[in-house]
Amino acid sequence: MATVSGASFYDEIGNNYGANAKNMLKDYANNTRKIGNMISRKAFLIRCRRRGVFPAHFSNNFRFTYPLLEENGPFPNMVQKCIRKFMKSILNIEIKHTFYKIRTLQSKLASLTASIRSSDIPGPIKASFFESQERFNEMNVQARTNRTKRKFRSIITRNLQPAANEELPTINSKAIHNGTQVAVPPETEVLLSLGPKFALPITTADSVPFYHLLADVEQIIKTNPDVAVQDRNRCAIANVVTNYIHGSRNRPGPVDPVSKFCENAQAITRRFLKENPNVFVVKSDKGNKTVLIEAEDYKNKMMELLQDQTTYVPIPRDPTSRYERQNNNLVRRLKNLKIIDDKTARMLTKYNAVCPRIYGQPKAHKPGLPLRPVVPNVTAPSYNLSKFIGQVMQQSLVSKYNIKDSFSFCQFINNITLPGDHVLVSLDVKSLFTSIPKSLAINSIIMRWDEIRPNTNICLDLFLEIVEFCIDASYFRFDGQHYQQIFGTAMGNPLSPAIADWVMETLLDTVVRMLKIPLPFLRKFVDDLVTAIPLHQLDHVMETFNSYDIHIQFTYELEVDNKLPFLDMLLIRQDNQKIATQWYQKPIASGRFLNFHSYHPLGQKLNMAINFARRVNQLTTNLDQQAKMQIVDEQLKLNDYPKPLRHRIANRMNERSNDENQQEILEYTYRRIPFIPHLSNKIDRVLQRDYNNIRLAKYNVRSARDYFTKVKDPVPPEQQTNVIYAIPCCHCEAMYVGMTTNRLKTRIHGHQTHYNTMDKLLERGIDVEDQEMIALGEKTALMHHSITKQHRFDLDRTKILDKNENTNTLQFLEMCHIVNNTNCINRRTDTEGLHAIYAGILHEVRNVNKTRKRNDTQTRMNQNTLTPQQQHSR
Repeated sequence: MATVSGASFYDEIGNNYGANAKNMLKDYANNTRKIGNMISRKAFLIRCRRRGVFPAHFSNNFRFTYPLLEENGPFPNMVQKCIRKFMKSILNIEIKHTFYKIRTLQSKLASLTASIRSSDIPGPIKASFFESQERFNEMNVQARTNRTKRKFRSIITRNLQPAANEELPTINSKAIHNGTQVAVPPETEVLLSLGPKFALPITTADSVPFYHLLADVEQIIKTNPDVAVQDRNRCAIANVVTNYIHGSRNRPGPVDPVSKFCENAQAITRRFLKENPNVFVVKSDKGNKTVLIEAEDYKNKMMELLQDQTTYVPIPRDPTSRYERQNNNLVRRLKNLKIIDDKTARMLTKYNAVCPRIYGQPKAHKPGLPLRPVVPNVTAPSYNLSKFIGQVMQQSLVSKYNIKDSFSFCQFINNITLPGDHVLVSLDVKSLFTSIPKSLAINSIIMRWDEIRPNTNICLDLFLEIVEFCIDASYFRFDGQHYQQIFGTAMGNPLSPAIADWVMETLLDTVVRMLKIPLPFLRKFVDDLVTAIPLHQLDHVMETFNSYDIHIQFTYELEVDNKLPFLDMLLIRQDNQKIATQWYQKPIASGRFLNFHSYHPLGQKLNMAINFARRVNQLTTNLDQQAKMQIVDEQLKLNDYPKPLRHRIANRMNERSNDENQQEILEYTYRRIPFIPHLSNKIDRVLQRDYNNIRLAKYNVRSARDYFTKVKDPVPPEQQTNVIYAIPCCHCEAMYVGMTTNRLKTRIHGHQTHYNTMDKLLERGIDVEDQEMIALGEKTALMHHSITKQHRFDLDRTKILDKNENTNTLQFLEMCHIVNNTNCINRRTDTEGLHAIYAGILHEVRNVNKTRKRNDTQTRMNQNTLTPQQQHSR
C-alpha cells in the first residue's frame, strides 16, 4: 500500500471509494497531526509556567510599555505589575485554550473514526491506515516535543546565563578587584561586583521583618490625631499584611530568573567565604569598587598606619566615660548661660556613647592597596556637640571660592575666557583633614571671629574651648587596642569639614595676596582647587601655596591636550581660550551605580537613571546630542538597563522636571518603611487615602552588603545601646523581655542591684509577703517572678533580640516581642500601648517563625542522618 501521507494513496481511495471517503481520511490525518502539535505545545506551556518564564512571543510584544515605565510617580510600579499579571493571565488562557483544542480535535477524531469504520473502505485498508497514522502520530509528537524542549532550553539558557543577555546581572570587571591569590567563583564575582547596595530578593515570609514594618507604619499612623482615622488604617493594613502572609504559604520560592540567580549566587558566596575566612570583602576608597584583600594583609596595613607616632598614640584604657563627662559639662555650661534651651541640651547630652571603631578602605587605584583610615564618630561622646558647632561654622562661612555643585560650576566656567598665555591647573591637598594642626584651626577661627559671632551667642573663649575639646576627643579602637589621634582632625568627625573649610578659606585669601600674578578665577571643592596660570609661573605658584603651612602641602595636575579633569567634568580649553565642559569619570571609576536588576522599587531605579542622563546632558557643552546619548547608553548598559529603556531615557534627557512639581514635592514629609515586594506598595496605597502629605521612603531589608566583611571591631553585647533584650530563668522556661536606651550592661547592673537588695532582705529574715519585698517585686516583672516563685534569672545569659535607634519604634518592637514570646512573664501593662488590631498579625507572624524553626530543625536532623559523603554532595 502506498504511504498514507502520499498523494497517490488518497487519489486511489477517491477513485475507488468516492470523494467522501478520501476527504474523511485526509481530515483524520490532519487532525492527528494537529493533536500531536497541541500535545507538545501543552507540555511546553506548562513547563514555562512551572519555571516562571514566558515564551518569546510574550516578552517581545511589550516594548510599547517602556515610555510608561519612565514616568515618575506610582505608574511605573503599576505598569510593571500589570505586565507581569497580564502575561501570567495570557499564559494560563493559552494553556486552557490548548486543552480545549485538544478536546475538540479528539472529539472530531472520534467522530471521523466512527465514520471511517462504517464506510465502504475494505477492513484491511482501514486497519493499515489507522496503524500508519498511530506510528505517524508518535513520530510527530516526538519530533515536536524535541523541538519544544530545545526551545525551552533556549529560554532557560537565555535567562540563566548572566553575561549573554539583559535578563540577569552581568559582571562588571572594573567594579571588583581581587587582591588575593584565591580564585573567586564566577557567581560570587558577579554578586560582589554589583556592590553593597544591590538589593537581594525576599523569597519567603520568614525573611520579612514584620515587627519593624508594623513599627514604622504605626509611627506614620500616629501622625494623624483622629483616632477613627488611625483605627481605619490599622484595620486596612492589618488585612493587607495578613493576606500577604496567607498568600506566601502558597507562593512558590524564587521563580523569576533573577531571584534564582541571586539565590544560587548567595549560596555559592556563603560557601566561598566560609571556606576562605582569610579573605576580606570591603569597599574601595575611590572608584566605587569591591576589593578582596587578605585578612592578614589588611591588619598589617592598618597597624602600619597606626604606628605613625606623630598622628596616633596607643592609650591604656577606654576614655569614653571621661569624654562623656567633659561633653556633658560643656553642655551644662551652655544651658546655664541660657545659650541653648532644654531641648537642645538634651540632644547634645550623651549618656550611652560607645568608643568609635576605625577601619580602612583600600585605595584600589594604587599599587599595594594602601588603606585610607576612616573613623565613624556617630557613637562618640562629642558627636552631637561637634555637629552643633560645625553647623554654626558652616552657616557663618560666606566663601568666595566654594563650589556649590557641578551644575553651578559648569555655568560659571563656561562664561570664563582665559588670557592667551594661561593654562588650566588643578591643585590637591595631601590628606587635608589629618594634616590640619589644631593651632591652625584655632587661629583661623580667631582671625574670622567677626564672621562667626553673628550666628552664635557663645563667646569666643568658650567657643574655642568647645572646638579644642571636639578635636582632642578624637580616639578609636582597633584590634582590641585604644588609640588617641594627637594631630589633625578625624575623618568622620562632623566638625572636620567645617574646620577644613575655614582653614582653606583663610589659606586662599593669604595665598592670593602673596602671588605675583592675578588669577583669572579660583574655585575649590573641599581640598580640590582649580585655576589658570601662565605656565612659566607654575613653580612660583606651587611655592606660594606650599609655604603657608609645612603640614598642608599641595600637588598639581596640568592640562593635557588642553583638557583637565576636575570633579566629574573634563574642562576643555578651546582655541578662543573659552572653556567648554564634558561629563567625565576617572579611569579608576568602576561606572557602577544602582543595577537595574536590584530589588529596589522600580521608581528609584528609573529616577536614578533619568537624573544621570540629565546630569550628562547639562554638564556636557562640547558634544552633540548623539554623543551625549552614547555616553548615557554605555553607562546604563554597564548597569544592565534594557536596551529599549536606555534609548528612551537617552532620548528624553533634555526634559527637565517641572519647577512647580518640585516645589510640591518639597512640602511632603518622608517616612521610611522596609521595601517588601507585593506588600509595601499596597501599604503605600492604603496610607495615601488619609496621609496624602506623607511619602514613603522604602529601604531594603537584604542586600549584597550582607556578604561584605565587617572589618570594624565588634561592639560587645553589654556595650550596645537601644536594644531589646531577653533574660531566661534558671529554674523554669520563663523569659523576661526588656528594653533600654542606655548601655545594656547598665540595665543588667540595675537588675543585679535589685537582686542584691533582695538577698539582703532575705538575710535579714524578711518574708516574701513583707511590704519591703512586695515593693521590690513591683519594680519589674523579673523581680516579681523571682520573689513569688523563688527563682533566679541568669543575667549572664542575657540575649539581644532587636535594636533600633528610634525610642518610639523601640517601644513598639518590645511589645511585639513580649506578645509573641509564649514564655514571657512581663506584666500586661508592658503591652498596653500595642493596639488590639495587631494581635491577629502577630499570631500569624508567630506561626511563620514556628514554621521556620521547624524547617531548620528538620534540616539539621536530615543532615545528621546523612553519611559524610551525602553531606558533601549536598
